[in-house]
Amino acid sequence: MQRSLARALATCALTAAAVSPAFAASDLTGRAIDVNWDFGATPVSIAERTVTVGAGPEIQCAGGTVGPDLCAFFVDGATIDLGANTLSLSIDSGTSSWTAAGFNGYEFSNLSSGGPWTGYSLSTSFAGLDASRVTFTPDAVWVNMQGITPIAGESFTITLSSAVPEPSQVALLLAGLAAVACVARRRRV
Repeated sequence: MQRSLARALATCALTAAAVSPAFAASDLTGRAIDVNWDFGATPVSIAERTVTVGAGPEIQCAGGTVGPDLCAFFVDGATIDLGANTLSLSIDSGTSSWTAAGFNGYEFSNLSSGGPWTGYSLSTSFAGLDASRVTFTPDAVWVNMQGITPIAGESFTITLSSAVPEPSQVALLLAGLAAVACVARRRRV
């Protein structure tokens, strides 16, 4: 009888361990994220950089179209900083407009490596940038800056959200698993 109880508890523990990663909070820290500058009627990446999310800004461009990959296209100075669940861009010097010809903006992709993202919120000081210019999927976010003229100091931050169950839901799941194990144990005895 003690062996069957031990097996039932071990089964519950293994099941809980298998399910628990799905309940972990999403986090981009330490993950490789692709940052692209897309352009055109159908967004096509014209410059990209893969960065590892860590402390401090991941990309800093001096402006004047100087620097590698993305920075070679930045007329204005800009900083891109990614956090555990945030995607931020700030303009350090604003002089030129993003073209109005077609989609002209940023794509942050490979986000699902940080967890199951289910939504986002936008905070911005750019005139004309609102949620209608943001396209979200669980793996990528596109921000259309088409026709916006930046001013030094303007920025946007996209905060990603994930559906993480409440601790009471996890406790209820574990209690249910324990009940199933007890019923299975009684049937064997």
